Amino acid sequence: MLAGVGGAADFAERTPTEHALAQEAQNADKLRAQIRRERAKHRKALATTVKRERNKRRAAVRRVVATTRKSGGVQHAIEVGAAAYGVSPSRLRAVARCESGFNPAATNGRYVGLFQFGTTLWRTTPVAELSRSDPYAASLAAAWAFSRGMAGHWPVCGR
Repeated sequence: MLAGVGGAADFAERTPTEHALAQEAQNADKLRAQIRRERAKHRKALATTVKRERNKRRAAVRRVVATTRKSGGVQHAIEVGAAAYGVSPSRLRAVARCESGFNPAATNGRYVGLFQFGTTLWRTTPVAELSRSDPYAASLAAAWAFSRGMAGHWPVCGR
């Protein structure tokens, strides 16, 4: 802070440089206040957008569960996984058909289930505590992997 800044008498005693510095300090304070307001506004808008998108995703899952529950089984599990992570159900179906012929109990050495998950990849998924042969867990895990750009784990089928 500038020495002698305080009253009207001090104002008359300032040099032009001190006047310019005082003006710059006021401008800087105004800019900092504006930045704080804009950041708060941006945080609020971002929170609203995140909440809206999350609610859209949840609504999509509820719709799929409600409309496809009657069909049950593997196809329903694939629809739920696709809706939960915003992945194309036809893409998931293509991989499941190629990997296991839609058989959730399929095994090929260390690879198990609908999408033939190996233990290493399976442990990284959000459903790792469930069985790899559970069609719902496998569909959710595959959709999760696809949504994060991990289609390379299915190089032949994931195209």
